[in-house]
Amino acid sequence: MVRGVRAAMSSPMASGPAFRPPIARPAAVKDAIEAWSVFDQFFVLSYRTAQGIPMLVNELSVRSAAILGISPESVVNDPELFSRLLHPDDRDRVLAEHQDAAANGEPLVSEYRIVAPDGSVLWIYDKAVPVVDIIGRTSLHGHCLDITPRKRTEEELRDTEEHFRSVVANIPGVVYRCACDETWTMQFMSDHIEDLIGYPASDFIENKVRTYGSVIHPEDRPYVIQEVDEALERGASYSLEYRLIHITGESRWIAEHGRAILGPDGRRQWLDGVLLDITRQKAAEDSRDLAERQLRHQALHDSLTGLPNRILFHDSVAQALAEAQEDGSELAVFMMDLDRFKEVNDTLGHASGDHLLREVSRRLQEALREGDSIARLGGDEFAVLVPQARRMEVLEVVRRVRGAIEQSIALEGLPVNVEVSIGIARYPSDGEDVDALLQRADTAMYVAKDSNVGYAFYDASVDTHASTRLALIGELRRAIEERELVLHYQPKITVRSGRVAGEEALIRWQHPERGLVMPDDFIPVAQETSIIKALTLYVINEAGQQWRAWADEGRRLPIAVNLSMRNLVDPAFPGEVATLLGKWRMPATILKLEITESSIVDDPLRTKDVLQRLGAMGLRLSVDDFGTGYSSLAYLKRLPIDEIKIDRSFVSAMVAREEDEIIVRSTIDLGRNLGLEVVAEGVETRAIMERLAQFGCDVAQGYYLSRPVPPDELAIWLDEYPSSGEPGTRKRKFREERVHEKTATT
Repeated sequence: MVRGVRAAMSSPMASGPAFRPPIARPAAVKDAIEAWSVFDQFFVLSYRTAQGIPMLVNELSVRSAAILGISPESVVNDPELFSRLLHPDDRDRVLAEHQDAAANGEPLVSEYRIVAPDGSVLWIYDKAVPVVDIIGRTSLHGHCLDITPRKRTEEELRDTEEHFRSVVANIPGVVYRCACDETWTMQFMSDHIEDLIGYPASDFIENKVRTYGSVIHPEDRPYVIQEVDEALERGASYSLEYRLIHITGESRWIAEHGRAILGPDGRRQWLDGVLLDITRQKAAEDSRDLAERQLRHQALHDSLTGLPNRILFHDSVAQALAEAQEDGSELAVFMMDLDRFKEVNDTLGHASGDHLLREVSRRLQEALREGDSIARLGGDEFAVLVPQARRMEVLEVVRRVRGAIEQSIALEGLPVNVEVSIGIARYPSDGEDVDALLQRADTAMYVAKDSNVGYAFYDASVDTHASTRLALIGELRRAIEERELVLHYQPKITVRSGRVAGEEALIRWQHPERGLVMPDDFIPVAQETSIIKALTLYVINEAGQQWRAWADEGRRLPIAVNLSMRNLVDPAFPGEVATLLGKWRMPATILKLEITESSIVDDPLRTKDVLQRLGAMGLRLSVDDFGTGYSSLAYLKRLPIDEIKIDRSFVSAMVAREEDEIIVRSTIDLGRNLGLEVVAEGVETRAIMERLAQFGCDVAQGYYLSRPVPPDELAIWLDEYPSSGEPGTRKRKFREERVHEKTATT
């Protein structure tokens, strides 16, 4: 077929109006038909020219005429047509080539472009031969074929090759081909190998200077050989990570990805692959692993003493209980509290108190037996797990613990003596689960402290706390159902402008027999059980309902609600809050959730997830009682916190105590630097308010402005509150009188 096409293309063309296929012999009819079919498919036009005569088009194919927008009949003997069709960049060259060929009577082969009226370009293959007529005149007859598809293919191939070369040159690694022979001869290796390990690629090609295996770290070489061999036996590609030795002797981590290329007989011929430098990635992974280990350690250990915290201790007791239940052994749990620790803090300062706690921790660890566990639960409270121990063994541990702690400790050059109260609960006699043992050890500790005997075993007959606690929980459940719990609201004021910034919802219990019960009398008990979850949702629901009523009247002030530790570790809590927001058509940005600093520190991993989900909903989050919880500022920065509230113990005394003023001012500066809003609670006098304004505090809250009041009283207060933010004389007198009343804290 190819021979037929070439024969047709090289035949002289007559100067008649149309080109006709040559007459073929019967034996060649089939080839001729095929050749003509191909030729006709790509035929564009035929032409003739002679020296000094313009190029005249003899015939234009119908397909080409349609593409070029020209009538086939109009092209005959048009002396300008051929020149007009030529691409401007090719015109001079093509016309000169044809004139030279016509003048010299030589054949011509050329490739060039013609342009359609719409700007589209056709590539032309032009073949012309000289023809001598009967009177001896020479003319040039040619035909043009459309080779645009071929040119596109060639261009694509060039682009592909250039792309491949560009990819290889820009891959941040080494491309290689290695023969699967006895010496694993390196057939190709890109120049990036020198950037990777300092040796040029020419050293490795044909194993000229060294083999690739010689630069694999000796400790990793067996692993690499085994992994590659196993992958090749399975007929699979391979991916592995190992070290290479740099020319300087340093190690470089690489990731290798390769595969075997098989021959027709199925045998491996060579390996193709790439080596990527992952040294920095490995270093980053090591740093991340270290950071994760440190974070896990921080989450499970006390930052001050390095001892396990409540979470880790809880897990240790649970594991010990499982082992005791399996082998029938006994164990004991201690709850310990340092006596008169507050006196040390108040007299010598927090730094001395911290030193005391660290020294006590060290002594406790030395006093315990191998296998015993100790934890700091918070403040001056410690816990000890004594596994595989009967009563006499437990008493021996008690003796050692008391002896270690009650030796004097030097603080600022002064000998300080502290004592410890120890409560002991034993398995299985006092409880069979972790919470029961911890609660009963705690009960025994208070018995030891009250009786001043140093230690006490749990005694159910004197555990009045348990029955009182259960009764109060039962009453709380009924109070929620009967809607005896009410909310009072305390306004917050923007210090700079004096405008009302919002209010905090504070719960009260309107008890049918005891009257108005303050939260300090029932919240601590609720926080020890799951009832706190229902209580928190009750408060949010009531606050949402009240906000909706105020919003319908035109008041749209933000409301703050307090959360407990149990809310922060409850995965369902964010969804429940979202439901209540939707119920009262309350924007998420209106509701502020206040969380204590200590609740974040107690279980940072689980609280972080819930806090991030709440923050993603648009809720504003505030850290309450800031400055009392030993929290890590680096950890707080990773949480979606919007606000910190300075604890009232610092604010209320800041005018009288310089150290408290320093704490308040430093906390305000810290909040500003972290981009957080700062709220001061416990503002009880005008002097405090003025000092906060000087320090640049954002928001104030306290009895100087208003005590917590029922919703209807707050509405009256808001109507009377002056825009300047300075309480009126009548209100100020009322508030300052209330400051000195002996009421429960809000």
